Amino acid sequence: MTWFRRNWEGLEATGTVALDIAALLAATAIAYVVRFRLGWGPELASNRFLFFVPVNLTFTVASVLAGLALGLYTRHRTAGPLDRVVRAAGAVTVGALLTVAATFFVIQDRLEFVRLLVAYMWLSGIVLVVVGRSLLIGVRQALNRFGIGVTRVIVVGAGTEGTEVLARLFDERTRRFQVVGLVDDFATSVTARGHRVPVLGRVDSLAGVLSEHQVDKVVVAIPSLSHDALLGILEQTEASFTDVWLLPDLFQLMVSPVTTGGIRGLPLMAVNEVRLQGLSRLTKRSLDLAGAMFGMVMLSIPMMLVALAIRLDSAGPVFYVQQRVGRDQRRFPIIKFRTMHRDAELRGQTWTVANDPRITRVGRVLRRYWIDELPQLINVIRGDMSLVGPRPERTSYVRQFEREYSRYMVRHRERAGMTGWAQVNGLRGNSSIDERTRYDLYYVENWSLLFDLRILMRTLRIVMRGDVA
Repeated sequence: MTWFRRNWEGLEATGTVALDIAALLAATAIAYVVRFRLGWGPELASNRFLFFVPVNLTFTVASVLAGLALGLYTRHRTAGPLDRVVRAAGAVTVGALLTVAATFFVIQDRLEFVRLLVAYMWLSGIVLVVVGRSLLIGVRQALNRFGIGVTRVIVVGAGTEGTEVLARLFDERTRRFQVVGLVDDFATSVTARGHRVPVLGRVDSLAGVLSEHQVDKVVVAIPSLSHDALLGILEQTEASFTDVWLLPDLFQLMVSPVTTGGIRGLPLMAVNEVRLQGLSRLTKRSLDLAGAMFGMVMLSIPMMLVALAIRLDSAGPVFYVQQRVGRDQRRFPIIKFRTMHRDAELRGQTWTVANDPRITRVGRVLRRYWIDELPQLINVIRGDMSLVGPRPERTSYVRQFEREYSRYMVRHRERAGMTGWAQVNGLRGNSSIDERTRYDLYYVENWSLLFDLRILMRTLRIVMRGDVA
């Protein structure tokens, strides 16, 4: 159930995209019947199907991409019926225009046929996408009534602002929020919209409350809260990986972006919310699988030669397997090519240092060109890791760093990576944990597909020239 709650937004986004694609394909089928079977338009002499397929695929793909650009798949999107129609119509219209533009350079002699066919696709596409999304919203609301897919919320602060937040939560027609309770230092309960909401503890007991009640989101409704107090709340939410929304004061509202689709128009700031949610997570995972499988195929023979070199160079196994901590603090066995002598860990030293005597001759070459990390492509395919993300650490180090470095556990809200923003900035091996944590948090909170590609390109450049760290 915990996995289901954590990944609900990704499942919902996947279902939304699949439904839109089905609606767009149905629209193209209707356009085909109207255009070629019913004969509404000038006759096309030959190759109807070969003419129709590229137009169909272009229209479907372009409309989905336009929907992404227009925010149709934004998480927690609270759109009314009119807004739904306008956005769906906008996405399908952009898709239709792009289809006409794209086919202009390929089949100029049949452009009049394309225009009429795309016009039929456009009209039926708008209708079917709007109908499909309306049905999906109805299904989602029905599931919410049974507690499926709801966001469990705790409000910090029982004052006027906290009561207003509660009232907005209870007024939410979609029923996507479930109020668990309040956390406050003075009140014992609050009544909002006829609902009596219990106070579950003091603010300093928030961590225990989150763990006990499986909370998804914390709304801090104390605009005058000091920075130190807010940092204390954030530290308490780290272990439970709970998102935090902050009700801002006037100054914060002026200088900071607010959350899109908050609670019935209430301006909220996402304080520690990660970028990888819903469709973004699905996209990243798809690229990880494609990239890792491609890498395993292309590098299979070089990896066998590396394995042979390791066996000839020193006694011991080819691979080095060690337990590391990944997303949601789950442990997994990381796989690397062995670069040290078999008895290296018996010497008591843990961090690798310059000219480390434990490293073998072949191991030095493997480490310099990051070749020892290649077996982690298996970890990526298994779902333990990603191509890009914070590097995983041992369990003992995670416990230590959690105590010593503020917000360290936020990096565990995403899959560990073969490479990361910290690593391409020279923070490998025996480097500052505090600085590495800052780079990892920046990556988690500012993820984008282009950011991943940028890190991969920088990694390739470092590998080609040889990393001496």
